[in-house]
Amino acid sequence: MVFRIYTTNARFYLDNSLAARCFRRWASSKPSANKYPGLKCGLEIHLQLDTAKKLFSPSRTSFQDTPNTNVSLYDAAIPGTQPRLNYHAVLLALRAAIALNCDIHERSEFDRKHYFYADQPAGYQITQFYHPIATGGFLRLLPRDRRSFKEPLDVNLVQIQLEQDTGKSTYAVDSDVAYIDFNRTNHPLIEIVTAPDIYDPDDAGTFVHKLQLLVRHLGVSSAQFQAGEMRVDVNVSVNGGKRCEIKNLASVSDVTQAIRSEYKRQLEAEKNGNPVSSFTLGWDGCNINVQRPKENTSEYRYIPDPELPPLLLSQDLIEKMQNSNNKLPDTLLDELVAAPHSLRLIDAQTLLKWGLIDYYLLVVGNLQQAGIQPKSAANWIVHHILGLLTPGEEKRLGSIVTPQRLTDMIVYEKDSTLSKLNAMNIVQYALDHPDDQRSIKELMKAFDLENSTDLTELISICESVLDEHGEVAQKYVAGKKGSINFLVGMVMKQSAGKCSVKEARKALDMLLEQHNK
Repeated sequence: MVFRIYTTNARFYLDNSLAARCFRRWASSKPSANKYPGLKCGLEIHLQLDTAKKLFSPSRTSFQDTPNTNVSLYDAAIPGTQPRLNYHAVLLALRAAIALNCDIHERSEFDRKHYFYADQPAGYQITQFYHPIATGGFLRLLPRDRRSFKEPLDVNLVQIQLEQDTGKSTYAVDSDVAYIDFNRTNHPLIEIVTAPDIYDPDDAGTFVHKLQLLVRHLGVSSAQFQAGEMRVDVNVSVNGGKRCEIKNLASVSDVTQAIRSEYKRQLEAEKNGNPVSSFTLGWDGCNINVQRPKENTSEYRYIPDPELPPLLLSQDLIEKMQNSNNKLPDTLLDELVAAPHSLRLIDAQTLLKWGLIDYYLLVVGNLQQAGIQPKSAANWIVHHILGLLTPGEEKRLGSIVTPQRLTDMIVYEKDSTLSKLNAMNIVQYALDHPDDQRSIKELMKAFDLENSTDLTELISICESVLDEHGEVAQKYVAGKKGSINFLVGMVMKQSAGKCSVKEARKALDMLLEQHNK
């Protein structure tokens, strides 16, 4: 165990503290030149790390369980209990820091941040204030991330630090009673602190959204706002005035709207001759609420944690993590929009957002053997299958509609053995019955879904549809070519999906051309 004694040289810690570094950034940042003149923002983003165990105890991290069922003696701050570091959390923090171009420190240290609140049983939070695991770094925003960008924009970071989460307070409606759930206590977090490099609320929203996609792709965090896995604090100042901090913003839209509202509030205060004081603020979805004067560093009484030795990382480990083959989202998007994939950017971004790029690539690998273009796989996944999934179901898609199953469906649909409508029915059946792992061919036979309508029967169905919907046929003949889509749909319905769209359209074209003559 390595101990530190702090008796002198207090100035060193003042000059190198997070507060001092942020202040220097704030003082030296360039003024805004956009439609929000004088606005300056910095973000503090808290991300729950995707680990099975807590940061300093063996308790499970699923705080969505029954309240207060995943709480160890250490989580509850019972005297005499001691922390034991979860090394998986350290590796995830490293992965995020490397992806964000940070300087990794071989030595980092844990500190205690003291404040009293009911959901903080120890009376302090373990964090890394003086010596974090990583400093510096940036996240680059590209023109494709936001249409109004004319050139890349780098949002610089101050630091990334490991820390433990607090409990969760729930307040009863129309009552003074508060309920505390300690399941979340001691869940591992990283806090990502940006420099005040943001001069537009929409830039802040773009940054948060891109960071969310990045950490999800890396497996660092699920980063779901609605589950409390990602929370954003925003520091806002106008025209070099005092900073105010908006706490616990829970969506990208909340971030952008809260900044706009606070910008307006500070401008109005300045216009009316009322100096802006540093306050901690809340956001209710519509309005800024002043909660309390903003705490300063001394009020938290930071001290080194006497029970936790310094965290020492070997250079070999850092280099191994840096040289890993994990491709970052921007690299993957560049590859997917280029040949041989040639996907539309929005389709590539959708695959990334849903975490389905690996699934897509497996399907593409199978389709290449059948001579089918990668776009077919993307079209099926993005435009057909995703619409059938409930939130969270994408995580098990690959084990239900396996890459081989989807490959077979695309092949059968291309050679007109299976209509797209019936292929969609098979997908829905597979999602509803995940234990039925029969092949696509077996399911087609079991439910009599193979295209079996012969030409004579198909012509008869098409003639019946044209007789029943003569006014639509007349519109098509008159030049409204889009009308044929309705007729094709009626043919598919009457044939119970046993002919392909291509065959139905071809037969209708032939009959309508004859009618036109």
